[in-house]
Amino acid sequence: MDERELERGYANFHRGLNHILRLRDVKAFKAHIARHPAQAGRLSHCLGLSDELAEIEMYKAILHRSALKDIHGEAGAWLEERGIKPPAARMMKSGSRKRRGRPRRRQDGKG
Repeated sequence: MDERELERGYANFHRGLNHILRLRDVKAFKAHIARHPAQAGRLSHCLGLSDELAEIEMYKAILHRSALKDIHGEAGAWLEERGIKPPAARMMKSGSRKRRGRPRRRQDGKG
């Protein structure tokens, strides 16, 4: 499989995941992950959970997806109604990445 096919696979997985998360159907959520174990990454742990626990993970996943901002409030409320602390908001803006390694030198020579 070449790199473009791999990228297409991830893109298709995430598009499908966004659609399924909008449906808020835990069985469809787990089935989608089971069909795409290589692309599911951290979500693959949901396959071993009961539907009740996987549903909690599903609502947390909604909060992690910027494409689903319009339903973040609903997902956060769903979790809070059940006494579950929503995951902390990500600090990075979309499209930015953390730098690793040495800190960047300032151009003015002061650091």
